[in-house]
Amino acid sequence: MKILVTGAGGFIGSNLVARLSFARKDAEIICMTRNAKKLKKKISNNSHVKIAEANVMDYAQIKDVLSEVDIAYYLIHSMEGVSAKEWKKFAEKDRKAAENFAKAATECKVKRIIYLGGLIHEEKSSTNSKRAQNKISEHMQSRIEVGNILQTSSAQVTIFRAAVILGKDGASYKMLRYLVERLPVMVCPKWVLTYSQPISIDDVITYLVKSIENEQTEGKEFDIGGPDTLRYIDMMRRYAKVINKKFLKIIIIPFLTPRLSSYWVELITPTKASLVRPLIESLKYEAVVRDNSIKKIIPIQLKTFEEAIIAAKAKEDENKEN
Repeated sequence: MKILVTGAGGFIGSNLVARLSFARKDAEIICMTRNAKKLKKKISNNSHVKIAEANVMDYAQIKDVLSEVDIAYYLIHSMEGVSAKEWKKFAEKDRKAAENFAKAATECKVKRIIYLGGLIHEEKSSTNSKRAQNKISEHMQSRIEVGNILQTSSAQVTIFRAAVILGKDGASYKMLRYLVERLPVMVCPKWVLTYSQPISIDDVITYLVKSIENEQTEGKEFDIGGPDTLRYIDMMRRYAKVINKKFLKIIIIPFLTPRLSSYWVELITPTKASLVRPLIESLKYEAVVRDNSIKKIIPIQLKTFEEAIIAAKAKEDENKEN
């Protein structure tokens, strides 16, 4: 069996490759990246893990990589950008990339595609008979569109939808960490009052890996989230409690836009505004699990918010020692 992991050098992809290389020794794991030299430094020396250099915007390259692949994980998102105009172009790039991948997957007879999208719900409009989309961010609209495009392939497509993913090197975790650890007083926009279900990276990876072992996940869509439903303000306070930070004052200012918020976060943390802005745009909207069917198909003990934070910090400490 051949398993392809796209975005293998990213936060989700690198964690997935590490788990697959341990759990699926019966399979050849192909790590797709645009920079093979850079990825080789991250991938441990393993005989059944290969690296393939390819750009998803190049159809010929994607078709070549997908040749004889049985299962493909699609973990590609274009979130980067240095200006507002360039930032908006990511949707076009994501659309083209997904179209290339779906077409190549069909031609190469890929059996399954597993895609990780964002946990957001589209609402029906009472004034329009056509399917209307909620006023969600361009970033989340794009993630939904990518899933729809992948479903046009001949492969059985499984879509997982997650909100805030907590783990070492994850943008959501790093933003939360730096905000809480660096500031005694925070001026926050009203999106800190929106509810979501943060989930540990370990649990996300467990769902992704176990989904290929269970036929009940084929061609299905699943919401995934941790056991805690929290506002972002609750996450900040609970993180502060985990690190024994005794004073954390939060002042909410309603008129702070996502754009201004992203610049503020960039000023306080090492995270670029161009990366933070899509995250903040997403945090404006409730991201709570509505369909818990995955819990019956893949029953696992989900980490609490505190357990996810402690696990992330433990990995950070482990890296410092090494």
